[in-house]
Amino acid sequence: MLERQRHRHQETIAERKMPGGTGDVIVQIEKADGSFECRAFTGVPAARRSFIAIVSSGSVEGSKTAGELGAELEAVLLGSNAEVRVETIDCPSTPDRFDVKADDTQVKVLVLIGSTQMPFQGLPWYDNWWSDEHSAYVMVVLKAGDYGAYFDPAIKDEDLLRRVNASIWQKKVSEVLPGLLARAEITAAVSRIFISYRRVETLPVALQLFDRLVEEGFEVFLDRFSIPPGYDFQRRLGQELEDKSMVLLLESKSLKDSHWTQHEIDFAKRNRLGLVAARMPDVTPGDALTSVSADARLVLDRKDFTGAPVPHKVIDALRGEVTVDEWPKLEDDALQRLVAKVKEVHAAALFRRRYRLRTDVVAALNKGGLATQYSAVGPIRIAQGSAKHTVWLTTRPPEVDDFRSLQGAHAALGASKPSWVAAIIGPRAALEPDRQTRLGWLERMSGCLSFDEGSLSTFIDRLLPKDQA
Repeated sequence: MLERQRHRHQETIAERKMPGGTGDVIVQIEKADGSFECRAFTGVPAARRSFIAIVSSGSVEGSKTAGELGAELEAVLLGSNAEVRVETIDCPSTPDRFDVKADDTQVKVLVLIGSTQMPFQGLPWYDNWWSDEHSAYVMVVLKAGDYGAYFDPAIKDEDLLRRVNASIWQKKVSEVLPGLLARAEITAAVSRIFISYRRVETLPVALQLFDRLVEEGFEVFLDRFSIPPGYDFQRRLGQELEDKSMVLLLESKSLKDSHWTQHEIDFAKRNRLGLVAARMPDVTPGDALTSVSADARLVLDRKDFTGAPVPHKVIDALRGEVTVDEWPKLEDDALQRLVAKVKEVHAAALFRRRYRLRTDVVAALNKGGLATQYSAVGPIRIAQGSAKHTVWLTTRPPEVDDFRSLQGAHAALGASKPSWVAAIIGPRAALEPDRQTRLGWLERMSGCLSFDEGSLSTFIDRLLPKDQA
């Protein structure tokens, strides 16, 4: 997929030089000779504007890896939306002289690529990139191995490079992309996945995936751990699906018999979530879920598992006592392949959901006669007479960070009059009463409103004068 995206880029996008500082996402990449190239992307359906500098520790190996990561990041950004454009620009400065205070509308991320050929030195300028006040952060990227070999012995535990939790890759540096996209707030800050499975057939695989995806930085829903006793299972299921970015199906022989599974698939499609099915070896093509497309399915072979399936008897509500096969854990290579597929689909789903949500909201506002100003990144501005409204979009139920970002964007507009509305639009219909109560408290404390993405007419009615509503 990445190769196709690069080919499309080469065929359809003419590059040209332009001054530094423009673009929704700017990526600065270290070249083999130690110089830097900057690329500016516009049209990326990102949560925030960002500047990403990819820098090695100083070795030839590290510079090569920096170039590979930059190329993979470019392919993902170009593939996020057909309207994305990229241009080569003049870099504003070298990373060691970059001023993180210059533009507080950007999230700034310094990505440091480690190499055992040239261990990290405690360079003072690294600390210049660490500033919560100016949304500037450092991300250390290391290949799996001897962690200590990546750092000069003089670097102490309290040093920034050791304090920052490193992002580890096994076979390809592209494995760190989901974490990088989240840290730069190009995608949501939290990566969330819903695992759908049958316990009697795939519990060992589900638990293995739960552990591995949590290690990779994902927030994972697995009913064995995620629904406390005493809660409405159906309501919590809907809330968890709204919170997540994708659904991972462990497609075993009896999964298709579960009405919950079809509900989860339908929800994923209706709400533009990512969807991946891992098909067990004993599921024939004729027995596979017809509602899952071939490109969303990873077919597993018996050799992908650590052993043979274990038969055991269970009580079925319709068939009485039956024998089913429980699949053991996956081999490391198969697990890595499945996790890589999950990461790819997860990132694509986040971009797709944000793009479609923005498109739907703008279309509804225009249909309601409200003039809008917007770009691929940032809030939507609405001009209604002398009033200036600000709309913040979220692809999962609103949280504290959304209210904080909206307040900042609204204040930057100079919007201080009570009639100037600041609102968040995102999924919230399935939230349980306690979540709805917390949301109401955030609204009162921040002075911002929130509306469900499925009820845009309610938001438009709130803005229009009574005689127009």
